Amino acid sequence: MIPRHAVLSACLGFYGIWLSRNPSVTGLVFAAFLVIVIVIQIRKKSVYILVFLPFFFIYSHYDNNKSFSKLSAEQMMFSGKINSIPKIDGNLLRFELVTYNETIVVYHKIKSAAEKDQLKNLRINLTCTIKGKLQEPRRNTHFYGMDYREYLRNDNIYWILKTAQFGLNQCNEVREPSVYEQINTWRSKSIKELESHFSKNTAGLMNALLFGYRDGIEAETLQYYQGLGLTHLLAVSGFNVGIVTYFLYLILVRLGVIKEIAYILIILFLPIYIVLTGAESSIVRAGIMGMIVILIMMFRRKVHPVTLLSFVCIGMLSCDPSFASDLGFQLSFLMTFVLITSKYVLENSSPIRLLIMTTFICSLFSVPIILYHFFEFSLLSIPFNVIYIPFVSMVLFPISFFILILSLSNPESILFVKEFIEYLFNFSVLVMEKAQSLKMSVILGRPAHWIFALYFVAIFYFLYRWEVTKRIQLLMTLPFLMVCCIHWGLPYVNPKATISFINVGQGDSILIELPYRKAVYLIDTGGSVSFDQEDWEKREEEYDVTKQVVYPFLKAKGIQRLDGLIITHGDLDHAGGGEFLLENFKVNHVFLPHKQIGNNMEALIQTAAARNKIKVVKLAKGMQWESAHSLFLVLHPGSKESTSNNSSIVLWIKVYDRTFLLTGDIEVEAEKAIIKSFPRIKSDVLKVGHHGSMTSSTESFLDSVSPRYGIISAGENNIYGHPALEVLKRFKERGIIIYRTDQHGDISFVVDKERLKVKTAQ
Repeated sequence: MIPRHAVLSACLGFYGIWLSRNPSVTGLVFAAFLVIVIVIQIRKKSVYILVFLPFFFIYSHYDNNKSFSKLSAEQMMFSGKINSIPKIDGNLLRFELVTYNETIVVYHKIKSAAEKDQLKNLRINLTCTIKGKLQEPRRNTHFYGMDYREYLRNDNIYWILKTAQFGLNQCNEVREPSVYEQINTWRSKSIKELESHFSKNTAGLMNALLFGYRDGIEAETLQYYQGLGLTHLLAVSGFNVGIVTYFLYLILVRLGVIKEIAYILIILFLPIYIVLTGAESSIVRAGIMGMIVILIMMFRRKVHPVTLLSFVCIGMLSCDPSFASDLGFQLSFLMTFVLITSKYVLENSSPIRLLIMTTFICSLFSVPIILYHFFEFSLLSIPFNVIYIPFVSMVLFPISFFILILSLSNPESILFVKEFIEYLFNFSVLVMEKAQSLKMSVILGRPAHWIFALYFVAIFYFLYRWEVTKRIQLLMTLPFLMVCCIHWGLPYVNPKATISFINVGQGDSILIELPYRKAVYLIDTGGSVSFDQEDWEKREEEYDVTKQVVYPFLKAKGIQRLDGLIITHGDLDHAGGGEFLLENFKVNHVFLPHKQIGNNMEALIQTAAARNKIKVVKLAKGMQWESAHSLFLVLHPGSKESTSNNSSIVLWIKVYDRTFLLTGDIEVEAEKAIIKSFPRIKSDVLKVGHHGSMTSSTESFLDSVSPRYGIISAGENNIYGHPALEVLKRFKERGIIIYRTDQHGDISFVVDKERLKVKTAQ
């Protein structure tokens, strides 16, 4: 097959799967455009490649529909084999279990330090009997969050098992393990062997380089790699296959093995290496290509690398269409394709220039994908890739391999090199930490599909002009820079306003984007409640809703600065993330309720604001300001001191002709004060006070405000019983439409001059 046709076939197959799983009018229009372009560009006898689009569309749809669980939600007892390395984090144990020919994820809450020590002996391929309750994985409740349910379903996992009864005494060895199980067992033992000799982070980085196992790396280190665009270095890929294959070939030849036998032995070894390194999509791609290349060499045939890459892509998608959703799969094939097709601009280059150019090309092509998944990219990405690719490949990877050999053959000798190894790995992380502190990331947000496509058009144009002219000129970069400017500037030409109620569980966080993005305000940050725990119970990284939900939400929107952070009151579920945001995000002003004595959380926020030279403004009844077709009026608190809830800032906001009343955690006392001071206040949308508790939303208040919509921000199955059934009944009796973050996830109201539109994550 002609290389160009092979590439088009793979692209059409990939797009067919993507369109099947993400149907949209835009997607169909683009598909029609793609077909028209291909028909014009290729000969009539090659039109058969168009079949790949409908074939993979139908095949993906069929594969998605036939994938379902055979287990019953009522089932309580399960017997099966542990299929992943058990991970203990604080008082939580997690692993995958294959039972009844189906994989489920097991979560076990550890009850004591003694039990935790005992469960550390749990390992892969043990057969266990477990009693527990099946639950469906959590749905995606965020506009920009990872869909955990979809992530598991791509691996044909449909249930999470919360244990009721489980222990090591309920597990036994597999009697006759298969070759695959023996390889996995050896992998697990080797990973634990390295963990026993080195600190958590150093062992984690070694295991990532050698075995593709990243669970042991500290969360902050992973963030450094991600922020600097170095995550690919922690994935075993084509380079590792090339290095291992090369040295294996040298060893076999030195031992006197003839070339043809050496080739066969390498082909037999590569599937083992794929299993040893975790069998992720990138290593599967590299391993398959390696085996095929060796076969081609043995039979002295010639196949264009692009054709080979395309056939491997089609083959992997045919085996499992869910590969198309995997970020590693996307980047692995894209980067390999780019490097193969860039050989004309890379030929005759010196080693240093070759490294810089390949890093530049790969970084450039990865920008749209990184923006889509992580919403930002670092200006330090290219220089750090130039430095860290050879450092990791030529220093850390060989050293890790050498240490692995030592740990298996002479573990006592590791003591002589341990200090040096620890210093080397820690120093590499320290450099990244210092680089991250420079805050050189550019936040552009998640690109719309049409902008995403424009990025690649601009990038391909750049490479085409580079290949033709044999040099880089400023004019060649203009299309890419223009797309970046369009992406950045779209919010500033958008006449619509958006008020988003972010699902932060049992808490509040509201983002207000005014027309033409004249101003952006965040009202409350959410916050995670922490409980007193013993040391053995504490997780490596406690869940922080501000850090893991609100902060990414801001970045996904392309917001680089907040004009105001408004803290309605100092309760943890409203203000718990205030200090974090002030330290990690640009904020012009902090607004706090006007009262004589603030609580501890408010004091912490004021201190953080002073430390970062951010002006603090105290809001009180009657204060107001205007901006971009919008009016902000403070209805509360007044001069009277009260409880924390009843001292909440209450804002009435008018955008165009639509109004919003945001009430914090006010209760009956504050509601009466507002009605008395503002008897004619009305609102289209009411943020229901105090998460819909019985202490708020009185009949007189609802009758006075007479909202069309009510928004309740509450955690799913929260211990407080919010919202109260009686409160919901009051809304229903008045015909008020209720949206709840525990049921609808993120909720956004889009306002323009003509209408008010509601969007929810579910």
